[in-house]
Amino acid sequence: MCQLNMAFSDKQMFEAIGNNADVKECFTKISDACKELKSKTGCPDDDVDRFLEFAIGRWQ
Repeated sequence: MCQLNMAFSDKQMFEAIGNNADVKECFTKISDACKELKSKTGCPDDDVDRFLEFAIGRWQ
């Protein structure tokens, strides 16, 4: 089985966010949800990062 690894630089990601309204909207929603999670639970950034990694893993 071939696994595709498409790594993007931060610059490429910010360009994609800035150039595509749908991507920008999703990025904003995810950012706001992470801020809300941190605010309501008081969890550290590392826990929010781990939560996002877990959520991403559910898509596979």
